[in-house]
Amino acid sequence: MGRSLRLTLDEIANMAHLIRRPVLGSALQTPFFQSRAFSHALPRSAFNNREQAQQPRTPSERSIRIAAKEMSQMTSDFGLLPDTIVAPSSANRPSLFTSPNALAKLQWVRLKRKASDLLVMAIYRISNRKHGLKIHFRKTAPTAVALHQQMYTAFAAGNIELLKKITCEGLYDSFASRIHSRPRGERWEWEVTKYTSKPRVMSNRAATLPVDDAGVRQAVVRICSRQRLSRYKADGSLVAGTGEERDVMEYVVIQRMLWEGKENDWMVWGTTEETTLEAIEEAERKALE
Repeated sequence: MGRSLRLTLDEIANMAHLIRRPVLGSALQTPFFQSRAFSHALPRSAFNNREQAQQPRTPSERSIRIAAKEMSQMTSDFGLLPDTIVAPSSANRPSLFTSPNALAKLQWVRLKRKASDLLVMAIYRISNRKHGLKIHFRKTAPTAVALHQQMYTAFAAGNIELLKKITCEGLYDSFASRIHSRPRGERWEWEVTKYTSKPRVMSNRAATLPVDDAGVRQAVVRICSRQRLSRYKADGSLVAGTGEERDVMEYVVIQRMLWEGKENDWMVWGTTEETTLEAIEEAERKALE
């Protein structure tokens, strides 16, 4: 009852941080993506000739198809793609005057990653064009904003069914647990009163999965907004410390899976943080071990 506004808003406006993974930390250790996620090779089927297509499937090929089907039904939460870089805001990046070398290195790594991401995205699109895959870069930010609103509105309203449709497993489990632990009869309302800046796509990436016609796309979108969370007791009175506005900057991660050549709808994976030079250097050290 006596919790501060900061704690109350942190519980909802930054809820997705509860399951985030470090941008360049543990994500690099994800075994599933280490060897195949960013391969620039086209899928095996792109090189099949007519004679190969006429050959009967071997047991191993059938096993791969079965594994792909089971995988598509198993999970949509593979974690944040390794080497995802989120450029720091102007307030957090190294200073040009006091740390020019650090700034130059950060910018160089970011530009290399962006060029690599564009190349991989182009290959991803070409390798799946037989399925009619379209990327629609301009729709990425509006999609993230719409999902951001739906997600927090559904969480405040306790709409578990909608959350299950629009959030990945880890985030959904966190939301569902907190909804069930609320005081009986308490009602929540969440709203964005203003977007304080235009949403910006910070990262837009793709990766193929180690089965035919399967992959994943992830985008990180910076959303700056003025939010208000109001909590009401069972008797209708406002919980102290709630109902006030707060400016929030979030890096929302949205994800879209590709199974058997067909893309599912975008979902919210969670949120992440800005990439620091220290995180990049730590990842480089681990890569050399």
